[in-house]
Amino acid sequence: MDSMDTGKKKIVYFHLEEGQSLKKRFFSPGKLKETVLELEDGYELLFCRVPEYFAHGRPWEQERLEKLLGDELKLPEVELYYMQPQLGRLLAMKEKLPPEIILRQVFKQNPCWEYLLLIGGGREEDEIFRTLIKQYLPRINHFSVITDQPADYEEFADYIYEEYGIPTAYSGQIKRQLGKRKRTVVIDGRHSYRPPVTVLPEESFYIDLFSEREKQILLEARRKDVRYLSAVKFLDTLAENGYNTRVN
Repeated sequence: MDSMDTGKKKIVYFHLEEGQSLKKRFFSPGKLKETVLELEDGYELLFCRVPEYFAHGRPWEQERLEKLLGDELKLPEVELYYMQPQLGRLLAMKEKLPPEIILRQVFKQNPCWEYLLLIGGGREEDEIFRTLIKQYLPRINHFSVITDQPADYEEFADYIYEEYGIPTAYSGQIKRQLGKRKRTVVIDGRHSYRPPVTVLPEESFYIDLFSEREKQILLEARRKDVRYLSAVKFLDTLAENGYNTRVN
């Protein structure tokens, strides 16, 4: 699809439109709906709505859908992309973390960094966490890692203790006493993890690095006091509100 070239670097976000079809009529060519959203640091976000079906409820042929999405990535100035996990599953693609610039915006939505709980994930997830958390370390007083392998975090734990005087606690599971009401953020870097809704600190913030829909549904249904944050929720809200947008 054609897109106005503004010279800005672009990130493409593919969002699944459930229940929708690309082709409304048999002979119509069908186009992806695309909204251009302004981001920080000289980036634009191309919000691409991808219908769940090809035509009249008919499933996509995988090659056809892959080509359609690939054409979006060939647009001028496109540097990065992120695919909503539900759409990735439709293509049998392994879920990937959102680009750092998107996760940076998600982290900014959290107002309090006094008590920090990290649900440890794999190497890639831990690496992006350490990159993004550095600017908040002066505000953190308590840091706990939920992991069965504390040795994987020793280097980082030594660093934050030496530089900021923050001790690290380890636990195999989340416990209520690890945080405080209204002063706790939980960062979930573990794929397919089920949040322990009964023991999360009251009115805490829950940042899901993987944007897994199951986690959002569970938390918003059973812990209305906990605010769920993720890249997908941030991007969808941004598009819905329509701030600084162009529609092509």
